[in-house]
Amino acid sequence: MRHGFAVAAFALLLAACEGLIGGEELMRVPLQATPGGYAPVRVQLKPEMNPVAITLHADFGWGRSEEAGQWNAYRAELRRDGQVIASREVQINSPEKPNVAASAPPTALQQPLLHVDVPAGGEYEVSITATRPVVVTLNSPELAVRIKVPRAQQ
Repeated sequence: MRHGFAVAAFALLLAACEGLIGGEELMRVPLQATPGGYAPVRVQLKPEMNPVAITLHADFGWGRSEEAGQWNAYRAELRRDGQVIASREVQINSPEKPNVAASAPPTALQQPLLHVDVPAGGEYEVSITATRPVVVTLNSPELAVRIKVPRAQQ
């Protein structure tokens, strides 16, 4: 019975990933921090690559008790020729626990940003903009773009 529960829990976890597991990685680039988030990243995309998944990867700072209970808020946008193709707001919570003297090292962040079908081939721009002051430390942030990602089951 315990094994059956573990299998069911794993299946739910996979379903919650909204199809972001799979496909092939087109690119992964380090992000350049700016006062308002991160510098935009340009990527060549075409409809044959659909669906496309864009994810933020980073490592959390460790031992930052002052960040406990804090979060960052961002807006991710995919644009082509100045027109917004897709956008989404995300929140990234600190893994630090309040009033805990020594917590375990936090895990790495893999935050899904966008899961989209691009309408036409060409150069696209991905931007990640902070919608409030950044208070949670993200080390070594990278943007990953995956193509031909399986669609979520409806």
